[in-house]
Amino acid sequence: MADAVKPFGVQFGQAIDYLKAKLPESTLKWDDLAGPVHGKVFAIAGATNTDLVDDIQKSLVDALKNGTTITQFRKDWDATVQKYGWSYRGSRGWRTSVIFNTNMRSAHMAGRWKQLVANQAQRPYLQYRTAGDSHVRPQHRMWNGLIYLLSDPFWQTHYPPNGWGCRCTVRAYGEAEMKDKDLSESAPFEIKTREVISADGEIKDRVPIGIDPGWDHNVGQSWIGPEQALGQKLAALPRQLQGPLVDKTISPAFQKVLSDNFKGFKSGIKQPVGQAQIVGFMDSGMINALADKLPEIDLQSTAVSVFDNKTNHLAGNHKASSLQAWPDEWVNSLPEHFRNYRAVLWDKLKKTLIVVPQGSFNKTLPKITMRLNEPTKFGTSASVISLGSASAANLADPNAYDLLLGTLDP
Repeated sequence: MADAVKPFGVQFGQAIDYLKAKLPESTLKWDDLAGPVHGKVFAIAGATNTDLVDDIQKSLVDALKNGTTITQFRKDWDATVQKYGWSYRGSRGWRTSVIFNTNMRSAHMAGRWKQLVANQAQRPYLQYRTAGDSHVRPQHRMWNGLIYLLSDPFWQTHYPPNGWGCRCTVRAYGEAEMKDKDLSESAPFEIKTREVISADGEIKDRVPIGIDPGWDHNVGQSWIGPEQALGQKLAALPRQLQGPLVDKTISPAFQKVLSDNFKGFKSGIKQPVGQAQIVGFMDSGMINALADKLPEIDLQSTAVSVFDNKTNHLAGNHKASSLQAWPDEWVNSLPEHFRNYRAVLWDKLKKTLIVVPQGSFNKTLPKITMRLNEPTKFGTSASVISLGSASAANLADPNAYDLLLGTLDP
């Protein structure tokens, strides 16, 4: 299978778009961010200066644009490190090799995925392929030759790269070529997982066997639909791991991604067709409060979404003259309010969850009303059904609301 390691004909422009569009973020450790977040956020472990991170990212983009080698990247790296006086861990050769190869490979495979999706009608099947040499990992070698439809869940977690230094790739086939080569779709794949344990014995993550922690996502899906990719990752985790992952991974950069994508979703609606956009995820505070104070509720998803037929309602067009109508800037920043809230309440009568954001645009408290466990085309989520405001006295009524978390005091 000599063609398995070729660059697939990916146009450099698509790989450049992937890498260039990422937002720089400072991090302390490589796993500060969940794998899917890296589809939109560029980070270097231990680099806490975003200007430093931005310069390294630009060097990698230049390498893609100009087709330069790691030798030139190392020269740029040396200049950047000296400029900011950064003392990094690991040897120069090892660190630059990991960063260069990881980003080049991810950019190519993300660009490849975009091509595959665009050509799905003609070539709907993907075959997993390894580099075919002695360095291939045993589990990856077992996946060699597997064929599934592009839409199969297998590719949500097993689309390469699947770890540090992974050189695996895919080959697309159409129906006619499948018949000519006497190929057929593989038997359903049973994903077996393992727990990732920290040095102090704490369970930190759960990933499919054979995939490195942080790589159990599709780099293309994480680029095109980062919210759904993160939602898929969270849904595969036990509830006790979901909150902590959200706490650390909804970084300022990814928060901007959520807000920008929500604004794009709103502006792109011509006629509601039942589509939904993820605008946030419940953090550990919300999840634990629900579990502790309302244990009878079976929380099926921690994702929070907005349906396309609700956007005009959320904008307050039906109550434009009311003080409850949210200003445009508040509506557009809806995703941010799920990270910056003062209180969470349960509406006893309507059986809805109320999130009270920080700040105010009038003399009352803003409130977001959500209905839990709503079905969407991408899975179950909490659904935002209205935006409004209420007095602190009204929300403090124990006959109407249970205060689950936080305070209504200014």
